[in-house]
Amino acid sequence: MKQLAILAVTVISLIEAYRLPTNVMPESYRLEIVAPFGEKNNFDFEGKVWIETSCVTPTNNITLHSKGLEIDKTHVRLKDISSKAGKEIKDLKISFNTEHDFLIIAFDQTLTEDHRYEIYIPFKGKLDDSLAGFYRSSYTDAKTKEKKWLGVTQFEAISARRAFPCFDEPAMKATFDISIARKDGYKSISNMPLLSTEPMEDKPGWYWDNFDISVPMSTYLVAYVVSDFHYKEAEPIDNNNVTFRIWSRQDAIDQVDFAKDVGPKALRFYEKFFNIGYPLPKQDMIAIPDFSAGAMENWGLITYRESYLLYDPKVSAKVSQHSVASVIAHELAHQWFGNLVTMKWWTDLWLNEGFATYMASVAVDHLFPQWNSLQEEGATDMLSVFSFDALRSSHPVSVPIGDPKEIDEIFDTISYKKGSSLIRMMSLFLGEETLRAGVSNYLREHRYHNAEQDDLWHSLTVAAHKKNTLPKDLTVKTIMDTWTLQTGYPVIHVERDYKNGSVEITQERFLRDTIKLKGDKKPCWWVPLSYSTESHSDFDTTTPKYWLSCGYEESSQTIEEIGPETEWILFNNKMAGIYKVNYDEKNWLLLSKALKSDFTKIPTLNRVQLLADAADLGYVGHQKYDVFFDMLGYLKEETEYLPWKAALGKADALKNYLIRNPIYGVFKNYMTSLLSPIYEKLGGLAMANEENFDKLDKIKFQVLIVSRSCRYGVEKCIEDAKTMFNKWKSAPNDTNPVPKDLRSAVYCTALKNGGENEWNFLWNKYQQSNVATERNSLLNVLGCTREIWLLSRYLEWSLDDTKIRRQDTSTVFGAVAGNDVGYYIAKKFFFDNVNKIFKHLAPNKRRITRYLTSITSHMQDVDELHELSYLIDHNKENFSEVKQGVEQALETVKINIQWQQMHGKSIHDVLQKFSKI
Repeated sequence: MKQLAILAVTVISLIEAYRLPTNVMPESYRLEIVAPFGEKNNFDFEGKVWIETSCVTPTNNITLHSKGLEIDKTHVRLKDISSKAGKEIKDLKISFNTEHDFLIIAFDQTLTEDHRYEIYIPFKGKLDDSLAGFYRSSYTDAKTKEKKWLGVTQFEAISARRAFPCFDEPAMKATFDISIARKDGYKSISNMPLLSTEPMEDKPGWYWDNFDISVPMSTYLVAYVVSDFHYKEAEPIDNNNVTFRIWSRQDAIDQVDFAKDVGPKALRFYEKFFNIGYPLPKQDMIAIPDFSAGAMENWGLITYRESYLLYDPKVSAKVSQHSVASVIAHELAHQWFGNLVTMKWWTDLWLNEGFATYMASVAVDHLFPQWNSLQEEGATDMLSVFSFDALRSSHPVSVPIGDPKEIDEIFDTISYKKGSSLIRMMSLFLGEETLRAGVSNYLREHRYHNAEQDDLWHSLTVAAHKKNTLPKDLTVKTIMDTWTLQTGYPVIHVERDYKNGSVEITQERFLRDTIKLKGDKKPCWWVPLSYSTESHSDFDTTTPKYWLSCGYEESSQTIEEIGPETEWILFNNKMAGIYKVNYDEKNWLLLSKALKSDFTKIPTLNRVQLLADAADLGYVGHQKYDVFFDMLGYLKEETEYLPWKAALGKADALKNYLIRNPIYGVFKNYMTSLLSPIYEKLGGLAMANEENFDKLDKIKFQVLIVSRSCRYGVEKCIEDAKTMFNKWKSAPNDTNPVPKDLRSAVYCTALKNGGENEWNFLWNKYQQSNVATERNSLLNVLGCTREIWLLSRYLEWSLDDTKIRRQDTSTVFGAVAGNDVGYYIAKKFFFDNVNKIFKHLAPNKRRITRYLTSITSHMQDVDELHELSYLIDHNKENFSEVKQGVEQALETVKINIQWQQMHGKSIHDVLQKFSKI
């Protein structure tokens, strides 16, 4: 116990070393920024900040953050403003701790508790192309061909300190009074509405834009943009007086209409859902040409990558429209979850991202019910979690964060998709009304302040007990801590006693790593158990009939009289809980038989889970692979998108393992025989009729089948794609006959079966395109060629800012690495250029994880593992900032090697057996 106590104190001390002291807390900022745009080749900005603070405990120094800014120590001032006269604190000693980005102001006098002090700091900085802090972006004017510059901010998680000295931690909320100086011809926008514009006294042709004082908010949500952009304003709805504007460069202003329509409707939906009004008088959304993230939820000024805000119905695919709607809904949900109530520290980032992800799916389903997207979001998120969280090197949803440099790594599948899946699970076992009531109370209680997950658990428990949706002796915290404080998720083993009609249920963590380690913990979860049987179909009931509890010596559950031995049983109605289910062999056969006789008796989401579980349990050896392939046999009758998506996702994983195996030809033939009938049935490359035009799931289904049919070598698909592509190439007036939604699949097939001519044709289209969604699709497609020299050149271009925007470098690499031929080119390029790539991505080195993921999914032998380990060991300084990504990459390769050792030979017999059926 003594050792544990010492360890706990050590961990706390290490965390405190990274954190700001709390002896002085900010209350308000007055910030002045002079942007240089309009002065040729000048990217230096300057500013002044006045920070009003309150002394919480007596101290003789103040520590705040500053990074990469030039600060003249002689002009820093500190004064006591508790009285009208104000008293200056003399003899300030300014120092910097560059390791932790600390700016330390020391003085001989001790500050008095409860007194208010004003810190004044003038500073200078440089607008670079790092995509962090206050940085520069650019675009080329379509008419004049002139390069135009703009300044934009991206502060999450710890980059406000790059733009102005500040207390850069989420719990240190304050108000912001911002003024931006800019040249005539430019406009500035910030979090709050513009109050006034006045000429600069000492710079003719320059103006100060003065913005209203903000509500209390964290520094990472501060934002301002200086540009020559234009906007369209939305019409108010439901007498809502929020001014809603969508900004873009002039050449793309005709692409903002969809966002202009969706944004206000989503905002109004959240106001009603949370029963809390949006607190600001305006909401701006702006499309930035160079942007690291997908979007950023800055309060009142949401910034987006162009492809996630702009939509051209004449060019963009339907999938892009859904993506734009989802991202807009996600960022607007943050205005409540994240902005109004903010996590105390980055440990609970998932409260921000998980809730925004879940609420976006609910909002989009409300706004576009014809898309049938809510099921897809739930299933897709869950399948991603099942894959990522089965790694030993995954992390808890609520993850301890010490060094702020670790924060970027947790913006991942766990914080977003597992967080969302957990909230969906709570909604399904508590009921939506209970969830809404609890969340609304939580937001009201903590608005303009900070909270942690226990605060949410308390509000939900109160609501659940009030509505009798949870037993009085059970709390949400008891259940959910088992899901948020430990890594992973369970597989429940369902063992039937067919003679007496009972079933025994046990649980263990599901791991893709099949080698048990000495000292492996045996975690357990509170698992909500719902189930249906052949004669008692109860799939609409997702509230648990039983809880598989946690905390006892034996975490098991016996259910009596569950059903006759001739009938199947199926657990986890509508895939409500984040767990896999493994049955005994007889029950698997009963379920497979049921799918083949009448699959509609089992709902779509449960068909998805059966396919995914059968594949994953076969992967780790809990079941024979025969179970999965036997189940695939029913797909010839399947008419829904999601089961096919799940099945083909698992088949794609097998493809990666078998591509170098002599048996691959048998596997490929099996896949073409599976896909050929459905390709014909859906109409090949002829898109759905008007009746299905707005049915997103139908469109996605056809896109999926076409892309996989061509990929696996269905001859009709390849010939159709080549013919259609050639028609486009030779078409007068550049009329494109390829349906918008099928263009990526058709283009990729044409490049895969073509050469330099086809590649250059699409590269020219990329350069000419003014539509970000199209440009993004083309970047991915250009990696499909099998011409080695073209792939090598494309990778070289990815590090050339004149060819590929910095935000898109990892997209290019992933496109090449995903190509069967390109993997070898990409791996060599990464190994040869790793330092150059790190430098190109700085300061956001987290993006190197995308490079690792792209190549490690294909690495399958011990030599490749040694090569990767050697690379990492000899570049420790660079890789030290992506420790989690490195661990996950190495584990992925080890698991791939395990699969080859376990299944590499035996899969031959399975494929031979089912290829004959």
